[in-house]
Amino acid sequence: MANKNRMIKDLETVRDFSAPADGGTTRLTYTPEYRQAADYVIAQMQAAGLETREDGLGNIFGLRRGNNPDAPKIISGSHLDTVKNAGYFDGQAGIFCALEAARMLEENNIQLESDFEVAALVMEEGARYPNVTGSKYIMGVNTDEMLDRLVDDDGITLRQAIQNYGLSGDITGVCRKDEKVKAFLELHIEQNAKLERAGKDVGIVDTIWGGRWFNVTVNGVTDHASTPMEERQDAMLAAAAFIHRMGNFISGEFAPKATMTVGRMNLRPDQINAIANQAKFTIDFRSGYEANFDDIDARMAIEAAQVEKEYRVKVEYSVYSYTPPCPNSLDIVSYLEESVQELGYSSMHLDSRAGHDAMVFGIHWPIAMLFIPSHLGLTHCPDEWTDYEYVAKGADILYETIKKIDAR
Repeated sequence: MANKNRMIKDLETVRDFSAPADGGTTRLTYTPEYRQAADYVIAQMQAAGLETREDGLGNIFGLRRGNNPDAPKIISGSHLDTVKNAGYFDGQAGIFCALEAARMLEENNIQLESDFEVAALVMEEGARYPNVTGSKYIMGVNTDEMLDRLVDDDGITLRQAIQNYGLSGDITGVCRKDEKVKAFLELHIEQNAKLERAGKDVGIVDTIWGGRWFNVTVNGVTDHASTPMEERQDAMLAAAAFIHRMGNFISGEFAPKATMTVGRMNLRPDQINAIANQAKFTIDFRSGYEANFDDIDARMAIEAAQVEKEYRVKVEYSVYSYTPPCPNSLDIVSYLEESVQELGYSSMHLDSRAGHDAMVFGIHWPIAMLFIPSHLGLTHCPDEWTDYEYVAKGADILYETIKKIDAR
């Protein structure tokens, strides 16, 4: 069985590799804190007997060789970055459960036919560069020229950030989409409270919802705050109307099939007594059905045109990031079910409304996700918590499932 105390040490050590944060952990990719965490993960992989490598983007892999070098690989892991002032289970639990499974294979003298790799991935969160960027480069979705086009809030290009981190900026060999992979397994905290409310040990994911993110700009005209309402070209009021109408559309026609979030907004000139001439904001749409995104796009065009007419403004928007929904492999799901049953743990099936690296790998590889409970469903905050008992159970399930995948 998994060594819970060893996993606690891993999680709490990496937790403390953080920029200053208000009670939580802040570890954005390519920062000094991220380097400290990456070096720790590499050291623990090597201590477990794994062959380690860091690709040109900073993704870390620990390899345990199997008997048959021609057999498709089995890979498990998650991301090492966090959002600002986060908890320390989101992403990291998946890395250390996969690492613990590798340790268990070694300690129990289990020799697989397939190579088994533990993965610690960069840029999943979207806190500095677009979400799931690390996995998108591994799958060949992103191109080299995007390294110079993607910038963070400080205007630093992705290539510059990689080079400042100590890597060359040469991403040759990062793309692995043509490799033979039997399964990618990702363990993650649920980011909801369904498992806790149901009293279940784990959740087996059926579909990972897709996400389409937009940057939206509403351009108006600055004027004095005393200007009559009917004479204004108020970017803020227009933006509020657009957001309200799209929110009503999602909560009305698409509940519970889709969600919408506006997580960032900036006004210009940002003065208390001046009408805003520009409102910039983001919209994050999620759904488990790809056709819904086409309907949402069509409605955005209708509402944008109406808001332009009513408020005498210009509405512009563009897709910042898109990852389609991803069903999990039925075969791998069946192996997870068998492992859960054999270990005597309880489970339920559910969808993942949050996006994960696994959904990108699902473009070319068979994937499956396993959820462990998150207390009150809190995540992306210092109060994020998963009992260590569930983390250890997750490692047990990965260990058993990896053996089943290898044998069949």
